[in-house]
Amino acid sequence: MAALLEIEDLCVEFRGRDRTVRAVDGVSFSIDRGEIVGLVGESGSGKSVTSLATMGLLERPSGRIPRGSIRFEGREIVGLSERELQRLRGDRISMIFQDPLTSLNPYLTLEEQLGEVLVLHRKLDRRAARAESARVLAQVGIPDAEERLRAYPHQLSGGMRQRVCIAMALLCDPALLIADEPTTMLDVTIQAQILELIRSIRTERNTSILFITHDLGVISELCDRVIVLYAGRVVEEAPTRALMERPLHPYTEALLESTPRLDEPAGGSLRPIGGVPPRLGAEPLRECAFAARCRRVRAACREGEPALVTLDDGRKRRCIAPLEEMGT
Repeated sequence: MAALLEIEDLCVEFRGRDRTVRAVDGVSFSIDRGEIVGLVGESGSGKSVTSLATMGLLERPSGRIPRGSIRFEGREIVGLSERELQRLRGDRISMIFQDPLTSLNPYLTLEEQLGEVLVLHRKLDRRAARAESARVLAQVGIPDAEERLRAYPHQLSGGMRQRVCIAMALLCDPALLIADEPTTMLDVTIQAQILELIRSIRTERNTSILFITHDLGVISELCDRVIVLYAGRVVEEAPTRALMERPLHPYTEALLESTPRLDEPAGGSLRPIGGVPPRLGAEPLRECAFAARCRRVRAACREGEPALVTLDDGRKRRCIAPLEEMGT
């Protein structure tokens, strides 16, 4: 059976006055039905841009896709008209954004905002849309859902607003849910509740989920498989447990070492990643993108960008000095 989402050699560029930035460069991965895939990396690694390209939400005319393919349910998305994309968004593909307060319209009640989705995609009348909106709000754990429909976003807590955004994304029972750092703005207790809710969505609806975050702790709790991005490129891909126990790329290793662990004593030292990511342009890199920050760098790392290699066990890594060859 073909994957639900297939992204192949995706490149995304943004044109400015002085230069063109290639924010995503040759990214390829797929998501199967009912699978939760984590997309992880530092800020600026290309995570959100990849999701926006998938949704057809790149800012125009500055943002464009010079090459690459995005196939959803076997259909090519790149090149679809805005009208075709509008039919797809919120229906078969939905997205949960990072900040629920800016994702919701402050001038409209929850009933108006949720009902709009159902009227547009399911052709329900207002009464039926209200009933369905209340049902889905209750499903995501919002008490007194009928009463809450009259509320405006500012009248809800951060956790409740995020639940509303999740409910809105689920209204049309999408096949693919893209969650772009949905727990970043929330405290730890509410984060755990939202993660449990997302996990239940996969279990109960068999929804495929692309979960975008910089937090490897969250990834370890939620995802089946992890894709690590750096400077707009995939540097490693592996099942979650395998990646956590034995990273193969120095960047993944550095991310793990900079993440607090429950099995370490309180106050244990973390190792930050020194330096900054490379300045991206439209021209191909002349060396490994991570070379300037890598403590395992070799002379050969500066002689050209490594290819993404698929190993015998299906894992992928982009490194000429992989950790498995160093006995680590």
